[in-house]
Amino acid sequence: MRYLLCAAALALALPAPSWANEQDTYALEDASLSRPDDIKSVLEGHIPADRVFAPSFLAAVAPAQLKAITDQLIVANGPLKAVDDVSYTGNGAASFDLVFEKARASATLQLDGQAPYLVTGFRIGAVTPVDDAPAKLLADFAALPGHADFGVYLLGSDGPQPILTSSPTGQMAIGSTFKLYVLSALVQDIKVGKRHWDDLVKLDVRSIPSGQMQNWPAGSPVTLHTLATMMISISDNTATDMLMRVLGRESVEAELIASGHSEPSRILPMFSTVEFFALKNDPARIAAWQAADDARQRALLKEWAPTLTAANVDVGKLAISGPTAIDSIEWFASAEDIARILMRLRDSGDKAALDILAVNPMVSPEQAAHWDYAGYKGGSETGVLNLSWLLKDRQGRWFTIAASWNDPAAKLDDTKLIMLAQRLAGMLQK
Repeated sequence: MRYLLCAAALALALPAPSWANEQDTYALEDASLSRPDDIKSVLEGHIPADRVFAPSFLAAVAPAQLKAITDQLIVANGPLKAVDDVSYTGNGAASFDLVFEKARASATLQLDGQAPYLVTGFRIGAVTPVDDAPAKLLADFAALPGHADFGVYLLGSDGPQPILTSSPTGQMAIGSTFKLYVLSALVQDIKVGKRHWDDLVKLDVRSIPSGQMQNWPAGSPVTLHTLATMMISISDNTATDMLMRVLGRESVEAELIASGHSEPSRILPMFSTVEFFALKNDPARIAAWQAADDARQRALLKEWAPTLTAANVDVGKLAISGPTAIDSIEWFASAEDIARILMRLRDSGDKAALDILAVNPMVSPEQAAHWDYAGYKGGSETGVLNLSWLLKDRQGRWFTIAASWNDPAAKLDDTKLIMLAQRLAGMLQK
């Protein structure tokens, strides 16, 4: 259940710039307009990276990483042909497109304010195939190994209205995206006055990363707002399990059903993250879980509860294992189910919940310019990846995008799904 660190795996570090003196303004602008061609030369291997990129940048993104990203782009999109649409955006920054044989990639750069005006920041954003079309997207999703589904929905008065879908009702493993149901259960309790965002609880639960709160002192007083923010923005597992304990497993499960989940039996009983990890560690328990119905699985969770703890999780074993029981010990939802829970959160009228979803929206600055609101939650483990957005455009229309990829046989190349999801979002921006 790795945490997805960036909206695009192609987004590179952006160290803070040092601004030019006023007299250097014109020289800085000229350098900003010429550096895109220099970056192209570096990506093509014609000149060394340290002639163009500042030491601070190369300390964060090594030349080998630049080459790996370029190689990946070229494999997917053909040779790098040109730089196009270069535009100076001020203070040593510029935007431009990298033009490949089959696609265009938006990009931005930031220069140091002093000569020789080396690149301190470089970001590759959305990659859009030339003449992209729904049929191409469907074909490219279908070409992924394992199985991948997606759904793009307009949120209308009668619920989610499909714009483009592959298998909208197909149940897919979604990893940490299940935390949307925990957030929504909390919102419902707050709505009826049972709880409040500023309620204090003492941290007395431990899971394993992703997250940070597993390292916080036991008994730390934290608000429900803090727990929810950590759970969504950095997918903190300890925050999630703490909220599930406060709310109660049954409350979260009831919210799953209330949201209109199409196959609740696939996800019930809903285990906590530490139960998830502990079960994954034990082949005998995996087999017992797979053979049990919902009632028996619930009994097993109670029976095994004393040992389903962080102390009994072999993190090293999990880190090196391939996909494990992703068809049974996981959280499941369809693209339409995810659209429904995101719509339920939007319709709750709780601004705090929407603000929490928007803390880490997983869109590049270039993409963000197209949206009035962007909220995000994703999830992953080995063999599982989900990316889900709640979006509002400048015309006031609300959309959801949910893309899931499961492969029980191999680890996933996350960037492939990220790039496909960017294309789905780009389709809504046209």
